[in-house]
Amino acid sequence: MKKVLFFIESLAGGGAEKVLSDIVCNLDKEKFDVTVYTVTDEGVYQDRVSQNCEYRSFLHERNYKAGGLRKVFFWLGIKWIYSLPPSLIYRLFIHGKYDTEIAFVEGFATKLIAASNNLNSKKLAWVHIDMCNNAYADSCFKNHAEHTAVYHKYDRILCVSESVRTAFAGKFFDSDCLQVQYNPVDEKAIVNMSKEEICLPTDIRPRLVSVGRLEHQKGYLRLLESAKQVRDEGHSFSILIVGEGSERAKLEEKIREYRLEDTVQLLGFQKNPYKYVAKCDGFICSSYAEGFSTAATESLILGKPIFTVDCAGMGELFGSEKCGIIVENDDQVLVQLLREIASGEVRLEEYTSAVNRRSSDFKIETRIQEIQNLLD
Repeated sequence: MKKVLFFIESLAGGGAEKVLSDIVCNLDKEKFDVTVYTVTDEGVYQDRVSQNCEYRSFLHERNYKAGGLRKVFFWLGIKWIYSLPPSLIYRLFIHGKYDTEIAFVEGFATKLIAASNNLNSKKLAWVHIDMCNNAYADSCFKNHAEHTAVYHKYDRILCVSESVRTAFAGKFFDSDCLQVQYNPVDEKAIVNMSKEEICLPTDIRPRLVSVGRLEHQKGYLRLLESAKQVRDEGHSFSILIVGEGSERAKLEEKIREYRLEDTVQLLGFQKNPYKYVAKCDGFICSSYAEGFSTAATESLILGKPIFTVDCAGMGELFGSEKCGIIVENDDQVLVQLLREIASGEVRLEEYTSAVNRRSSDFKIETRIQEIQNLLD
C-alpha cells in the first residue's frame, strides 16, 4: 500500500479545499494510505476529510477558543510556524515516512514539502491559480529566485488548467515535470444534493448565483458596483452569493450603501451550495483571477450557463461548446454583461443544449484514475 501525504494550510471553504476533500474521499483505500496535514484544525471540510483518511494538524483550534494563555500560545505557534525555517517545521510536525508527498496549494505548503527530509519520496506540487495574475504566493518567499528554486525540488507540478500551466511556465520555468491535471468533480453527488428543497427570499428574475470565498480575488466589490449601476437603470434581477471570507463586512456595508438589499443576498458558507445553484438561471463570475473554477464547473453540471469575465480556465471549461459568455476582464465590460442579462438581451435558454452536452464530459472516475496513476 502506498503511503501518501497531502499538506494544505487549512480545510476552510475554498475551491482547493473542496477539491482535496473530493480526492481523499474517492481514492482507492485498498491501494493508498492517505494522511492529510494542516496548520490548524479549523475548516468546513475537516469532518469529511477526517472520516476518510488520517487527519492531523500542527495546532488545535480549541486552544484558540479557550482564550487566556492557550490563545497566546496558539498565536505564537502560528508566528513560529510561518517564520522559522521550513525544514525545522517539517521535522517538528510531520511524522512518518511517505512514498508521495503533495503540496496541495501554492505558497507556504509548497515551501514546506520542498523542505522534506524524506529524500526518497516523490514530491508533487498542485497549482490552482494563474500565478501571473494572482501573485499572493510570492509573499512566502524572499525573492523570485527562492520561489523558483523551491519548485525545482518537485518531481511533478500539476496545474489545474492549460492556462495555469502557461502562466506558471512564463513566470518560473517550462519543463517535462509540468502537466495539466483537471480537478475531479463529483457530478453524482452534486446532482443529488441539488434536489434539496429551499425557499428563496425573492422571485425576481433573472436570478444569478456566484459561489466563492469573499476575498478580493473574486471581485465581488466590483460585482456590487455593477449591480448598482444596472439596477439604477431600472433593470430587475437578483444575485445570490454563496461563500464566506474576510471581505464580508465590506460587502455588507456596500449592499447597505447602494441599497441593494432586494437585489443581492450574501448567503454565507453553505455545506450544500448546489440547492441554491439549481434554483438560479445562471452562474456569474467576476474574479480577477482563477485557475479552473470548481464552482463554475459544478454549476455547468447542474445545467446552468456561465457568464464570466475572462480568467484562467474558463475557455477550457466551455470546450468547443457555447456554454455562456466570456467577456474581457474589465469593470465596465462586466457592467455591460450584467446589463444584457438583466434586460433580456441575453436569452438564457439559448445555452441550455450546449451546457447539457458539455456537462456530460465531467466524470469523477476519470479524474480520480488519473490522480491514482500519478500516486502509484
